[in-house]
Amino acid sequence: MTCAPFCIRQLRRPDWHDRLVADYLRLRDTDACHGSHWFGGRYENRYIAPDDLPAVRPLLARARDLAAELLGRPAAELRVGYWFNEMRPGEETGPHSHDEDDELLSGVYYLCVPPASGDLLLGEGARPLRLRPREASFVFFPPELVHAVSRNESDALRLSVGLNIGPRP
Repeated sequence: MTCAPFCIRQLRRPDWHDRLVADYLRLRDTDACHGSHWFGGRYENRYIAPDDLPAVRPLLARARDLAAELLGRPAAELRVGYWFNEMRPGEETGPHSHDEDDELLSGVYYLCVPPASGDLLLGEGARPLRLRPREASFVFFPPELVHAVSRNESDALRLSVGLNIGPRP
């Protein structure tokens, strides 16, 4: 990776951004969506297949291209796994990493980030690095880096897309 321990890529709000938010919100309570990682009364990871949510395809293509640049590998050699993460007021995501499989890079893309809706905390211990998320931005980091999200102190939903980038099989 050419930047450590993280890289931020801010986009001008892409034309697909608002469509992705609207389509996700429309599908999240249907059979097209399933969850995993049940903690604190919610699924931390929510999955909708690209065939059911075509608006996610440009995000995945952009994530793959940026990851290829950061990793110094051809984009065609990379695959992108993704999931949605909803944090309602009062919720947080505990410390974890993404190095269970063959990930080369992990990241997040921010869709809805109300003020005070939770910071990305990178690293372990009493003083993790604290990043305030911004809508339409990516943050990439090594999959083994422990990270968390602080409590959503806003009165609104915070929505992001988690990413794991690895080699194509």
